[in-house]
Amino acid sequence: MMCTLLRLVTIAAIIFSALGARAEEPEPDRIRGVISEVGNPSIVVKTRDGKDVRIELSDNVSIFALSKGRFTDVDLGTYVGAVAVKMDEYSPIVRDSAVWLHKGFELRIIDDELRGIALGHKKWDLTPDSIISHGWVDDIEVRVISIKWGPTDYDETDVEVPRNAPVHRMSLGSKSLIKPGAHVLAGANKAADGRNVGVFLIIGKDGVVPAM
Repeated sequence: MMCTLLRLVTIAAIIFSALGARAEEPEPDRIRGVISEVGNPSIVVKTRDGKDVRIELSDNVSIFALSKGRFTDVDLGTYVGAVAVKMDEYSPIVRDSAVWLHKGFELRIIDDELRGIALGHKKWDLTPDSIISHGWVDDIEVRVISIKWGPTDYDETDVEVPRNAPVHRMSLGSKSLIKPGAHVLAGANKAADGRNVGVFLIIGKDGVVPAM
């Protein structure tokens, strides 16, 4: 039990750093693309702009799986993550009427064993003005969800999830997901000699493409 608890604490710390670290903490570089080569112990990622990036993997690299999800699986209290951009209008949720509405690029329903990771709201690098929020669903109105990440009325991000936005389920993964053709979002630290050292891999299952 203690080993399991320690492992989950370590996982939470890694993802918090990678997906929602405090501003003063250094973050891994985020590398998006398709795994084109699997070695030992490294992978090559063909990035979205056509570059080949080699990432060295240690035995303790954290691996997470993205599988297809459904918006209908979202309920009050569900732990979620979303990348979005702020719109020039307030939330249609009546009690959040002073909160800015955001348009979501994606929505991730996060397994309970990862609940609490990356809690909060911060800037993200998908687009120049995108943000990422993680928290529990505090309210739902049609396709708008309130992602709550703190105790006050303003510690929340209201996100409209368009019908064409991908909805995924995020869970712990295994090394069996690391194979050529798999879509990946990798986090890597730059070593002093220029090597990319992997911190985490978020890998799509069954053709799923991480939209974050």
